[in-house]
Amino acid sequence: MIIFSRNKNTINLFNYNLDSYTTNSNNELGGGIYQEWRNKFVNISQKVESQPLTIGDMMEEIRSRLEKIKRTDVPLFLDPKTATFIDVGIHAKVHQYLSESTIEKRLRYARFMELHPQPIDFKNLTPESFIKHVIYRLEIEDPPATPCALKHEKKAVLMFLKAFKQYTEDWQKYVRTPPIVATEDNTFVPFPKTVNKLYRAKYSKNKYENVLLQTVVFTGFNFGMRPPSEICNLNLEDIVINDDGTGYIRIHEDKKHGKQRLIYPYNKTVLSSSVFKTPKNYIDNWRHKVANKHSRNALFLMPNGQRVKSAYLRNKIAPVGKKVCNEKSFILYTMRHTFATYLYEYTRDMKKVAKRLGHKKSDTVDKYVHIADSMKEQTGKRNLFNQALRSMKKIERKANL
Repeated sequence: MIIFSRNKNTINLFNYNLDSYTTNSNNELGGGIYQEWRNKFVNISQKVESQPLTIGDMMEEIRSRLEKIKRTDVPLFLDPKTATFIDVGIHAKVHQYLSESTIEKRLRYARFMELHPQPIDFKNLTPESFIKHVIYRLEIEDPPATPCALKHEKKAVLMFLKAFKQYTEDWQKYVRTPPIVATEDNTFVPFPKTVNKLYRAKYSKNKYENVLLQTVVFTGFNFGMRPPSEICNLNLEDIVINDDGTGYIRIHEDKKHGKQRLIYPYNKTVLSSSVFKTPKNYIDNWRHKVANKHSRNALFLMPNGQRVKSAYLRNKIAPVGKKVCNEKSFILYTMRHTFATYLYEYTRDMKKVAKRLGHKKSDTVDKYVHIADSMKEQTGKRNLFNQALRSMKKIERKANL
């Protein structure tokens, strides 16, 4: 088990069970570097108040460990009796080739199942325990779990089974989740005036944190990267700005195992203007206020100086978005949907929109066409992006008078 204590914003790890990496001749459960880690942790005092690691902290630990080890140091399979969530996360990244965002999602579902009223013991996984869990979720909970949620829970269990070399025929034969029935698409896209309100919304009483979140929102609506993973993964060197303000952002597609793509903005204003909450504005005037040794090269930093995390952005932005838009369906992905809609209205070219979003096929953006057309009919103006920006320009101008 992994336990930590918090003291003046520091994390002290101790009692890390490294026995899951016991060495044998086949190196299936082995790895010499883990013996060194065990020796380092064994002398750390355990006489402190402690609590379980959050998923976000686990992901930070996984990233830190992955920087120090080689693929050959990671066991081919783990011992389910002693392996931790972090062990499984490392195994999933190295041997199952899963992206960090996928690992984080599956660990989050695993933690939910572990603490559920009909819990699943990940040290003793059986088909029967998962079937009972699914039945409880469908028949007893009110409202019942959706097929999509159960599908993700099954994928989380599968990640552990592969790490433990336990994906047997029984699992393949008997473990099922309800089929996902196609439903009418109800993608929500806010109008420009509402987007403008989101640019200026108050997300926090802390001045730095409020600017940070406004910058994340502004960047999300104007560049269309996949939130929150691609926003969290941005580094300082990914923001390339020339002397004249032109430039681009390099995106690391976690969903596609780190594949990169470049996003050239439709207008240099949204990248480098000092008037708006642009990436350049944040780098020049705000990032240094909280940067510390934990920041490394991360672009967006939480108030404690660490790289922004997925859960942090969801918890801070989504509630405000729902309130400003008066729409319960607002999620971080609303920024990407809005960008795609506005970009189609601006270019009238589905292939360009698909390429900018990182899609191979243009038919994946068909749903944005009718939304863009409807918005144009109502607003009577061509450029939806500039409608949102113009409102800001007027407000900024009045504030400077």
